[in-house]
Amino acid sequence: MPKIIVESGMVLNLGGYIVERKANLPCVDVVLGNPLKNDIKISAPAYSQEMIDEYEKSGMIIEYIKNGGSLKETLERVKKRVDKALEE
Repeated sequence: MPKIIVESGMVLNLGGYIVERKANLPCVDVVLGNPLKNDIKISAPAYSQEMIDEYEKSGMIIEYIKNGGSLKETLERVKKRVDKALEE
């Protein structure tokens, strides 16, 4: 399975990496951020909620976007959380 490297401090929109017909997520998009000092390698595309849960268990910040949610605002919110975590 292909991998994506999520560098320390990076925020990523998983929208293009989700297989909707298999993943059956309760949202229209997922944004993740890496608040860790180390880069993290994740599998892509995401085929299930379990995969997203594993990203979160590895220390990633995960936010779901529901219908009508703002991608821009979610990306900004996750970036603030990531930056704050890296400052600590």
